Amino acid sequence: MFAFLQSAVIFLISIAALVGSVWALIDAAKYSNEAYVAAGKQTKTIWLVILGIATLIAFISVPAPIGVGSGIIGFFGLLSIVAVLVYFVEVRVKVAPHHRPGSRGPKGGTW
Repeated sequence: MFAFLQSAVIFLISIAALVGSVWALIDAAKYSNEAYVAAGKQTKTIWLVILGIATLIAFISVPAPIGVGSGIIGFFGLLSIVAVLVYFVEVRVKVAPHHRPGSRGPKGGTW
């Protein structure tokens, strides 16, 4: 009974980490590189690579029946959670005010 409960908690935490990392990756992609530079953060490319690796680790770490891992509660899993938390708590908060909705790069404009 206790082992099942532990497995269920690890599974739920792993799924939450995967969802959070995918959300962070998609969110990071919507801001321009200029917004990252204006906020004094690393470039957009660096953050996309960091969050992409975090998403890959979270995906691999999901336990069966969905994945093949043993859960996100490992060294690399915890590092991926920290990367996602740093993005949401520090980077996104600083980058969002520099984002201009509808901008499409140097030329600007929308469809």
